[in-house]
Amino acid sequence: MSIEGKVAMVTGGSGALGRMHCLTLAKAGCNIVITGHSHLEKAEAVAEEARALGRKALAVKMDVAKLDEVSAGVEKVSKELGPVDILVNNAAFGIVRATTIVNMKKEDWDRDLSVNLTGAFNTTKCCFPAMAERGWGRVINISSIAGTMGGIGQCSYAATKAGLIGLTKTIALEGARRGITSNAIVLGVFDGGSFYEVAPEFRERIVKRLALRRMGQPQELSNVVAFLASEESSYLTGEAIEVSGGASLFTF
Repeated sequence: MSIEGKVAMVTGGSGALGRMHCLTLAKAGCNIVITGHSHLEKAEAVAEEARALGRKALAVKMDVAKLDEVSAGVEKVSKELGPVDILVNNAAFGIVRATTIVNMKKEDWDRDLSVNLTGAFNTTKCCFPAMAERGWGRVINISSIAGTMGGIGQCSYAATKAGLIGLTKTIALEGARRGITSNAIVLGVFDGGSFYEVAPEFRERIVKRLALRRMGQPQELSNVVAFLASEESSYLTGEAIEVSGGASLFTF
């Protein structure tokens, strides 16, 4: 599943899941770009890990919600590593708000949409032209079962993750004749990351409803990311692939 020499950009690549995406893609042969709005030192640490695997790596400060910053960041990447071939829209905000629609502040709603959904629009808009020019590209959007099942107290997060699926399918149609595939991963509950910020009893209740009765491991998710980035997935586009341990199955 080699994608030797391709440039992969992972937004929010310094978190537990983003880091694993970066390292898995590096092991598959990619040069890596890790973006972050804050905690750039963590992004640089991930870049060092990718370099230790023999790859080129670049940490880029970028607020994905701001188109001008994204455009400048993508231009910087193109000059230093080459155009982005693989875009993993992993940056997300808002999962731990647990605020009902009546109590949610408008500014929180706006911020969640600007990062989770507008952010994916911004990065794709900036990376798409170079992919189309070269006739090859991969867009991988990290959605969530919240976007297909909803969730009490998750109105903004669920709305953005549902929106990502629609965006994914549109990108797939627009990229189909340009050698660009676009797929979404509908993730469930994974070890690490923001899921640990919710109440323990809530976590336990969710895990018990999974068919596999356990959280996923970051590597299990990143394996799917690497597959979708590879040539082996060339006939797969416009799909929302659930990786959730059977969250959508009715279990007792």
